[in-house]
Amino acid sequence: MAYSRLFIALKQGCDGYAKDIRGAVGRCIIESRNGVGRLLLQVQGIKNEYDYRVCILSENDCAEVTAHLYIDSSGRGEMKWEFIPEAIGMPVSEIKACVVLSGDKSPLIGFTDGEYNWQKCLMAKEEVKAAEVTEARAEPPKEEEVSVIYPEKEKLICIINELDEDIQEMKEYSRIGYESNIEALFGKSSVKPFGDDGITWVKGSIKELSLIRQLWHYINNPFVIKGCRDYRHLLLGRDKEGNYFLGVPCKYDSDYRLEAMVQGFTEFKTEDNRALKNGEFCYCILKC
Repeated sequence: MAYSRLFIALKQGCDGYAKDIRGAVGRCIIESRNGVGRLLLQVQGIKNEYDYRVCILSENDCAEVTAHLYIDSSGRGEMKWEFIPEAIGMPVSEIKACVVLSGDKSPLIGFTDGEYNWQKCLMAKEEVKAAEVTEARAEPPKEEEVSVIYPEKEKLICIINELDEDIQEMKEYSRIGYESNIEALFGKSSVKPFGDDGITWVKGSIKELSLIRQLWHYINNPFVIKGCRDYRHLLLGRDKEGNYFLGVPCKYDSDYRLEAMVQGFTEFKTEDNRALKNGEFCYCILKC
């Protein structure tokens, strides 16, 4: 199973776009698994009266993110984008930068391995696009076009079909048993990672997560998938009031706390409720 992951910290690239004197910052996580890429971008402290677009760049090329970056009134924004690295011609391992653009300005910019002349990649790409538009306008309309599926498109179709099958399998699994399967899930041997906190905790998997409708949309969350893959389990919890909880195992990172909270994980707990320290094993907890 081929997997790669990049973390890019974005800093303010030019003046005039920060919401206040604290400036604008952002974080970008890019993952690739079995030929499918996912990008998660989070920004804060940026003005919301401008239109923004996002690009990822390699040493000599760039690709524009097709998802929209919406900034709310507090200056925060989040964007998720799925892509095929082969289709955009940029493997995740070759990505060197991520930039948030407004017109020809760069309010936010971040690099994986030091700054470089990224503007030349962007300018070259835009010149190619302009040339393609000019050429297309100059060509007379064709009477008939033959649809051809190229090998790259065939691979893309196969990948999409495989994803559809995986999603369908999850949906079918979630339909089996309903409440009886939830009771069976919480009928397993319980664990008490945080002592007597009034919550019934069991160790589960991504598929078992799909049994709980309130937590269904987290089965494709990169943070949840990574935690389950690294530590071979998730924590699923239920209290007497019928509230459900999800605990994702990870190593605590204070710099990562904001990103986790944006995704709904508002609590960080160590086993036996010890004090949190960077690099220490803990669980990120959310309540539904």
